[in-house]
Amino acid sequence: MKRARILSFLLAAACCAMPSGAQTVIPEDLIVVGRACVGIDCSTTGEGGLDNLKLKHNNTRLLFEDTSTTTGFATTDWRLTANDSFTGGVSRFSIEDATAATVPFTIRGAAPSHSLFVSNLGRVGIGTSTPDARLDVEATGSVEIRMTATGAATWRQINDFDGFGLEMLGTGFRAVNVDPLGNMEIHGMLTEGSSRDLKTGFARLDAREILDRVSALPISLWSYKREGLGVRHLGPMAEDFYKAFGLGPNDKHVAPGDQASVALLAVQGLHQVVQEKDREIADLQGRLEALERRITELARGQ
Repeated sequence: MKRARILSFLLAAACCAMPSGAQTVIPEDLIVVGRACVGIDCSTTGEGGLDNLKLKHNNTRLLFEDTSTTTGFATTDWRLTANDSFTGGVSRFSIEDATAATVPFTIRGAAPSHSLFVSNLGRVGIGTSTPDARLDVEATGSVEIRMTATGAATWRQINDFDGFGLEMLGTGFRAVNVDPLGNMEIHGMLTEGSSRDLKTGFARLDAREILDRVSALPISLWSYKREGLGVRHLGPMAEDFYKAFGLGPNDKHVAPGDQASVALLAVQGLHQVVQEKDREIADLQGRLEALERRITELARGQ
């Protein structure tokens, strides 16, 4: 221990006694028992604090230079950079790819606590140190995530008191919004995939039978419990719809496309009924006309 301290003292004294720009080469391992300061602004009387290693300079950089030359070995050089080194530069801490001259990671000065937090479970928090999901983004009032594709439109996800929405930047309205009650509103048409190429298990149904099922299907006026009686809706219960037609994954939901298709098939069944009635009426009308002609003939004969 004593020899190490003496060595450190001698090295420090030699460093301070050397002219500016001189270099000291130590061809052996260097062990510093205490704190180390590197940079032209380090104090010759020692540096206090709890930092074991300090870089003290008006331009602080730490370079990891890989000298590998064997084929197949990684050779990228990396640099830790603290702040820009020009007038008007940015206060930042960055990880730079010195080989590619890129800056893949940066933290700006005065960034708030927990701007980026990774828990011991591998969960990532943005704005929170208590992430309870794989990715947890928190902010006061409104949380927005912006997605920009170079040369294309910019979209953002919004979570605020109006609900969860998707908005294309510059339009001034949300293309899709889900409010806290679970109601979804879209600013445009709802288009469902219906191509024959997407489907399998085709089967034909009897339109008249579907018409009979629709006629027997209870249709009610009702309100969602969370909305209250002030907002009214009209439609079948999912349990009744599933029992009548067996459509959808369960008896708790009804797909708009299934309701519309059932209505279309019922219209076809109704059209068949109308056609049958038209034929019956035409047949009766023909008989009536024949009977009238017969009566007229009889009357003339008399």
